[in-house]
Amino acid sequence: MNSQIGIIYASMSGRNERISEYLAQQLTKLGQDVDRHEISQFDTEKLLTYRSFIIVSYTYHDGQIPDEALDFFDDLQTVDLTGKPYALTGSSSIKHEYFGRALDYLDQQLVHLGAFRASAILKIDQDANRADLARLDALCQQVIDFNQLQAQHLV
Repeated sequence: MNSQIGIIYASMSGRNERISEYLAQQLTKLGQDVDRHEISQFDTEKLLTYRSFIIVSYTYHDGQIPDEALDFFDDLQTVDLTGKPYALTGSSSIKHEYFGRALDYLDQQLVHLGAFRASAILKIDQDANRADLARLDALCQQVIDFNQLQAQHLV
């Protein structure tokens, strides 16, 4: 296993792509090696090579997984993620009845596959503001801390 942190994102409006770019910049500033991909172009088998990964996604229509993420979501079922740390974040609209529900579906699937969530799910309303950026910074640090604890066999 390498020491890279994977960032996989789905973005329709560009918000989640910007969030993924921000995460990559912050993790790099914190000395981490990052590998970033758009979700429709990503092979789920590659998750096994990462130290941990972060998925950034929006929620489509009535609380659904985005169309471009459906193959990824289905392919997750073929990967054994036992013990793999992950985090989830993404922009949605709090005005929608199912704010950020796609992240909840992804979380359920990843837990079912044995992965460990390294931080709370971070749902962002529309464009990330200063407080959201601070929460994204905290998410980055939590992923790094979780990786270190796992390396010491404490989790």
